[in-house]
Amino acid sequence: MKPIKPVVAAFALLLLASAVMPAAAQDYPVECAQRDVQLVTQIEQIGEAQSVSGEIMFEAFMTVMRARRACAQGRVALGLALYDSIFRTSLVGQMRVR
Repeated sequence: MKPIKPVVAAFALLLLASAVMPAAAQDYPVECAQRDVQLVTQIEQIGEAQSVSGEIMFEAFMTVMRARRACAQGRVALGLALYDSIFRTSLVGQMRVR
């Protein structure tokens, strides 16, 4: 059985970070928000299935955080590229682009 603590910790941090979004979240780019919801949903499904290690899930989570920061700073192209990189690197073979 794979250890679940890193996965639980990563999702707890993800939820905390989502709850602490700045007041400027109303100005958050729609493209970034759509990609974030899509990706986080797929990451949650993979986490529930425990099909990848906690370390890989943590790497994906950290990339999501960097993408969110870039989008919040108005660097939409960089943010979207970071979101897309998760499909190509951390979770390659575990996710499918919709």
